[in-house]
Amino acid sequence: MEGVSALNIRSLTSRPEQQPGREAVCRVLLQSLDGLYRTAKRLTGRADLAEDLVQETARKALESVPNIKDDRSTKAWLFRILLNGLRDHLRRKKLWVEVADDPQSPFELSELPELGTPSDVRQALSELTPPLRAIEILVDIEEFTIAEAASILQIPPGTVASRLARARREMRDRLRAYAPGSTGKGGRS
Repeated sequence: MEGVSALNIRSLTSRPEQQPGREAVCRVLLQSLDGLYRTAKRLTGRADLAEDLVQETARKALESVPNIKDDRSTKAWLFRILLNGLRDHLRRKKLWVEVADDPQSPFELSELPELGTPSDVRQALSELTPPLRAIEILVDIEEFTIAEAASILQIPPGTVASRLARARREMRDRLRAYAPGSTGKGGRS
């Protein structure tokens, strides 16, 4: 994340007060900025809104620093704040959009690299429904466990597992359809 937003967050975190847990939250927040931004941008398709959501996540996290035991749960907590903020915006207006191809955003999916180019993967991801897209991003891109993704999304782990399986299947099918010589919908020749 570049620009004024990142500088504002860095200045907020550069003075961790004597509040228990604040230093750990500041450290994890700084380490998670890029992942929070990428997730917000992939879910909204807008850089400006992604920056605003990350700023709001940082503000809320720093205002209500809990007594967190480890960095992994802090990171999950930050993503939960981000997704709750996104839901709040979504209630006010429709924000789920097609995700634009952003060549500057690193993109990796562990099971799919042999099936398409990064551009194909981005396109297939943008075609998933918002609930499937969120789970795919959290588990396969941001590398949260199913239990952590369930906690972030506030849904049962079984629901995350079934949606993840469906999202991966849809991604595979779409990427196969994009493959050269494919006769499927959206195939590229």
